[in-house]
Amino acid sequence: MHTEQVIIDTPGPDDSEGLAQLFYEDMKGLGLDTGLDAQRSLARLVVQGASSKEPDCVCWVARDAQEVIGVILANFNWSPKFGGRSLWIESLFVTHSARRRGVGRLLVEQLLDWAEDHEIKGGDIEAYRGNTPAGVLYRSLGFHRLGRERFAYTLEV
Repeated sequence: MHTEQVIIDTPGPDDSEGLAQLFYEDMKGLGLDTGLDAQRSLARLVVQGASSKEPDCVCWVARDAQEVIGVILANFNWSPKFGGRSLWIESLFVTHSARRRGVGRLLVEQLLDWAEDHEIKGGDIEAYRGNTPAGVLYRSLGFHRLGRERFAYTLEV
């Protein structure tokens, strides 16, 4: 696969199942069994939120032919670090069969180009411990490591 064969666009309702599968696979890789049904619900919300007139997130899928092979999901923040509006890249995931072929880079580059055009001041992303290829990718795109440790807390709703 070459990246010129990859199409990146906003996911539509027909992409919800593929998006849910990607989110589920990503979380499973972290050792979190969030449940596929929960990811389906999330995917529907993301599709709706990303395609609304005033989006509450940025989400794009990468396709090879008609198969969804990657996703990037970013949320808007106000950041003292960047002195304005920023993006938190919550998810960047590429299927195992499409990795190491430039799909992740393409998704991040398109997001950064979009952010510049929309007066976004900066962005944050994280890599899982031991994910050397992700760290190399992010540094090659100009991201730098922060001296922080990230924590998560799940609310029971």
